Amino acid sequence: MRTEGSGSSHRLRGAIPKAAIGAHINFRPALWLAAIAVAAALIANPLARAQQTHRRRHFRHSRKAKPSPTPSPKPTPALKPVVLIAGGTGMVQTPTGEGPAVLDAAQIYDPAANRFVLTTPMTARRDRHAGAVLPDGRVLIVGGVDTVLVPLLSFPGPPMPWILRSAETLNPQNGRFKAVASMKTPRDEPTATVLRNGKVLIIGGGETQAELYDPKSRSFTETGAMANERYGQTATLLRNGKVLVCGGGPRRAELYDPAAGKFTPTASMRQSRIYDTATLLPDGRVLIAGGSLSARSAPLDTTELYDPKAGAFIPGPKMKEGHAGHTATLLKDGRVLITGGHDDSAEIYDPIARRFVAFLHMGVSRFGHSATLLPDGKVLIAGGFSPTYKPQASAEIFDPSSGQFKAIPAMAQGSAGHVAALIQVPIAASWIKPTPSPSPSPSPSPSPSPSPSPSPSPSPSPSPSPTPTPTASTTAVPTSHPTPEPAER
Repeated sequence: MRTEGSGSSHRLRGAIPKAAIGAHINFRPALWLAAIAVAAALIANPLARAQQTHRRRHFRHSRKAKPSPTPSPKPTPALKPVVLIAGGTGMVQTPTGEGPAVLDAAQIYDPAANRFVLTTPMTARRDRHAGAVLPDGRVLIVGGVDTVLVPLLSFPGPPMPWILRSAETLNPQNGRFKAVASMKTPRDEPTATVLRNGKVLIIGGGETQAELYDPKSRSFTETGAMANERYGQTATLLRNGKVLVCGGGPRRAELYDPAAGKFTPTASMRQSRIYDTATLLPDGRVLIAGGSLSARSAPLDTTELYDPKAGAFIPGPKMKEGHAGHTATLLKDGRVLITGGHDDSAEIYDPIARRFVAFLHMGVSRFGHSATLLPDGKVLIAGGFSPTYKPQASAEIFDPSSGQFKAIPAMAQGSAGHVAALIQVPIAASWIKPTPSPSPSPSPSPSPSPSPSPSPSPSPSPSPSPTPTPTASTTAVPTSHPTPEPAER
């Protein structure tokens, strides 16, 4: 029989009071809920962190993917056309008096201001050199001579030390000349022809080997060789991309194919020519005009037409006067202006009428000058030798609408045998503005005392002439072009 005591004692040892049981029962769900909450938190926390990380990555990705505000591009500077005239032979003051010397001088003709302005000189003195405007607007200058030479009957033998291999380019943005890699061969009176691929074909100068200038690498590489040496030749880019090479000695013409890098013979001209001109006409034919049989023979009045389709030369109409050392400029209306060549005569060829339709006169006689087509259709005639072989500073403009030549202010430095090219420069470019005096010549010889230029200068004060030191006797006769009479003096 169980007693209360024993029962009580039993409860104390192992029995759980009812209140405790209830509390225990009530505590267990709360514990479970807390455990579940903790577990959920433990599970949710990495998930939340993963979601947060994903959101951050997405935010970063979206920030990267979203294009950032592009800064406004710098406005392209407005450009204006000007004519670069570089090098040649000019009259300068020397310790023994005024005499001819090869120049490093460069100048700009500004059609809007109608004036010539001296600019930074070239890196070398050059006469009888060649120039070409590259696709990027820079101007390539190659070869030539740095000495005033006496005329020669022929030009055989090894290259002379005064014949240049060097080359340079003008940057029209800042007006600075910069030397580039030299040509493989020294060349006197080469031609430089820009090909469709942007490279420049350099030929002539009494050489058969041709070379290419690459504006990207700024270097020269040899290409094909011509069949004959040529001097005073022409090189004309045809519509098919090939280059017609004629004159300069042999009657036989050649074609250069840039794709093959080779020259192939084509038809022969009716007569040999040196110092002639070749002009690509609107119909694709090439007008060959004037020249002379040799460096000392009389100027020719004959012309020929090369037909690329037929691969043949046909006789062209005769000019009224003979021309050698002249210029031929394709006008905007398709006609061709012939100027100079030992006198003041000028003629106009009409390809539709197939004859010369006008005979004109410039203000002065000149040869070895330049003729540059301006954007308005007019032509700038500058410099050249006088009949007494003196480089001159006179300049004039030909207006096709009136058929008249009009004198303009003289060049800042008279020259003949120079390079002239139409280029585009920034309107605000400071280097095309007048300066008190020209940049000093890089000639190592001491410069003579400056004296006022004999020609009008756009500078606010009289400008001394550039003073490259002549490297030949001041009595030497420049020979950029043939003469109709003996050249020795």
